[in-house]
Amino acid sequence: MSRKAWVLFAVVQLFGELGPWAGLRMKSAIGPALWFAGIVVMMPGRMLALWLEQVFWGVRLTPIQMTAVFVVVEVAANVCFWLLCARCWRFLRRRRAIPVRSEP
Repeated sequence: MSRKAWVLFAVVQLFGELGPWAGLRMKSAIGPALWFAGIVVMMPGRMLALWLEQVFWGVRLTPIQMTAVFVVVEVAANVCFWLLCARCWRFLRRRRAIPVRSEP
């Protein structure tokens, strides 16, 4: 992926992590929108992290340690998802760029 795509990924991940936190603390109408947008943006990794949280429920981790594990798993899964999407996008763009020759 290009440098621009990595910067965009970092911005989206930052928004996805901070959006729900800020959205719950805002009393205006934008609060629920921030919360919802942050949840949706982080969805691929969040699903895996929520499952992993259930697996670690019996393990003696403090809430801060559990949050750290949650964020690391979430971002790592989202990296894999973004790379897969970038590869599919590149494949589709190259496929459309190939001219089709008609035979006489």
